[in-house]
Order: sequence, then C-alpha cells, then structure tokens
Amino acid sequence: MPIERFYSLKSVFEAIWGVNTYLHLKHCSDIKKWKEYATKTLKVSLIAIHKTVKIKDDDWQKEIEEIINDGLNNIKSCTSFDCLFSCISSTYIRLSFCQIGFLPVPTIYRRFTLRHSEWKLDMIRSVQYVQSNGQKQYQEKYNRLRIERMKRL
Repeated sequence: MPIERFYSLKSVFEAIWGVNTYLHLKHCSDIKKWKEYATKTLKVSLIAIHKTVKIKDDDWQKEIEEIINDGLNNIKSCTSFDCLFSCISSTYIRLSFCQIGFLPVPTIYRRFTLRHSEWKLDMIRSVQYVQSNGQKQYQEKYNRLRIERMKRL
C-alpha cells in the first residue's frame, strides 16, 4: 500500500503536532500509530472548542461532544486506513456543519440542492465571529509568519 496517498492527512497532523509527527508517520504503515494521531487530534479539537467558544447553548455543546465522541468510538473500531480516513473525514464534516449552524438531514428537514437560498443554516442558531484589536494584531503576525514559512518550503 503506497503510504504517500495519505500525505495530506500527515501534513495536517504535522502542522498540529509538530515536526516529530513527520518522523513518526513518514513511511508508517502501522494503523495503530495513525489511529493514535487521529484520536489525539479529535480530543484536542474538543478541548479547543471548550476553551475558544465563549457563547454557546447547551444543545450545541452536547451535539459537538456527541460528534467527537462518535468519531473517537468509530476510530477505535477501524481496521483499515480507508475506514480510519473515512471516520476522520465524516467527523470533521459533521463538526463543520454543526459549527456553521446545523447539519441538514434531508429526512428531517428537506432535500437540499446546490441552490444558494437553501444553504443559509441559521434556523436553529447563528454564528458570529468577532475580533478584538489584540486578535487582529496577532492575526497579522500569524499571517506574516505563515507566508515566511511558505516561502521557505
């Protein structure tokens, strides 16, 4: 199995966990090691959500925890890379929609198309991103560092 086909996921793990991740996963075909990184990443996502999202309702918090816990349970049962990457992908897609507003389930809501009018997902809750002056300054610094890093690659 060519492990190179998993480069994009390895790259994300490396961005989150540091350069040693590259060394652990570079030519690693041991699913246990990949499951370890997937599990750590889901767990830290929940920690980051708890620490970062300041205003939230109880139902949203429960749903986020449910999505991540489902993902963690699914990862445990994976015996193949395809299963593992499917679990990670589906967990983060569900998480993304939950953070936008809600995951539209056609059997509950209605059938969706690609019409823009059908994708305003604020029927249950709305999302607002705000940025303080200190956060703006940090973002400028972060963007400069990111551009410098990209130039070195």
